[in-house]
Amino acid sequence: MVVALVVAAVSVVASVAGCQSSGPPRTGPTTTGSTTASSSSSTSSSTTATSSASSSTATTAPGTVDIVYRVERHTPDAGFEEVVDATLHDQRGWTRAGFRFVRADDESAPYRIVLGEAAEVQELCRPYDVFGKYSCQNGPVVALNAPRWRQATPEWTGDLATYRQMLVNHEVGHLLGMHHPKMQCPRAGRPAEVMAQQSTELRGCLPNPWPLPDEVARAARHDQPLAPPFSR
Repeated sequence: MVVALVVAAVSVVASVAGCQSSGPPRTGPTTTGSTTASSSSSTSSSTTATSSASSSTATTAPGTVDIVYRVERHTPDAGFEEVVDATLHDQRGWTRAGFRFVRADDESAPYRIVLGEAAEVQELCRPYDVFGKYSCQNGPVVALNAPRWRQATPEWTGDLATYRQMLVNHEVGHLLGMHHPKMQCPRAGRPAEVMAQQSTELRGCLPNPWPLPDEVARAARHDQPLAPPFSR
């Protein structure tokens, strides 16, 4: 029996305290056949390192956890849904940690991935204060800031397509119970962790949109609460 869970998207890429999870422990998944859809979208950038993040890491989980999500675009930014789906199903992403993403654009999906203008994201993220410019994960919602979706940030040294992949994987990573690393860039010149705050704090690391092997191994334990609520 598969643990059906749904991903609601609210992305927090900034240094917001709400990246810590404090929800109740989730029930362990039952085993299922693991299926991973590979995305055909790839992004090339001379300043973006992705090869280190694409090495495979064996999952240690006893089964696959289904993440059922719906996508909501509240802005005129065409193509958002396709980027989200392609990123979540890419074999370089969280699927390597034993998660299977299932899109269901109806009320049956408990999790939402939302692209909204700054004012709406501010409301979706409360009680976090995202200052009208950050994204967040707040319980079952991943809220992505549309202005940053369109332009990235001055600190980001990769291209826009790769930034969007990073934004999705970072905030969905919070939905899966992952946290910011203690050190944002432990070694300059190497790919940053996808859970690092790359929008503002690359600090010499290379921009990277995919979870690194250590991050995959941590998420693959499936021992973190999903959709953690607000926490200081």
